[in-house]
Amino acid sequence: MAAPQHRAHIAGRVQRLEAWAFRTGADVADIKVAVEKLPAVIRQEVLANAEPVFGEIMAGRATLATKEDLNDLERRLTELMEKRFGSVDTEFRSVNARFESVDAEFRSVNAKLQSVDTKLQSIDARFESVDGSFDSVDAKLQSLDAKLDQVLAALSKTDG
Repeated sequence: MAAPQHRAHIAGRVQRLEAWAFRTGADVADIKVAVEKLPAVIRQEVLANAEPVFGEIMAGRATLATKEDLNDLERRLTELMEKRFGSVDTEFRSVNARFESVDAEFRSVNAKLQSVDTKLQSIDARFESVDGSFDSVDAKLQSLDAKLDQVLAALSKTDG
């Protein structure tokens, strides 16, 4: 319902009407005239406030809400809010499930990387072992080379 902009609070209007109707004067006749004008002033106030509203209703641009209308509005708003929050809750659960899935995949990849790291460390240890074996073989070859040099030196002394 559209309320006119100029409408004041009802208590204020009643006070103004009372002040107008019962203003003191030097003469009782003024009071009698004020009391006689009171119904016309009240009628004018009612018309000034009600006419725009009833005009909107009669023109089909506004209606007065009934209790059933208000209950229906409350029910529809409640349903809309429940639907909206229900969809938000569903989306949240969906996002949470995706997050848990990604987290599980991350943990799986992390476990596989740890396994690969363990295998690489094992391979590295084997390479160190092989490297140690090569160093041992190299030392033996150097020793053999030195002995062969001694043998060749001894043979060259005998040839000569």
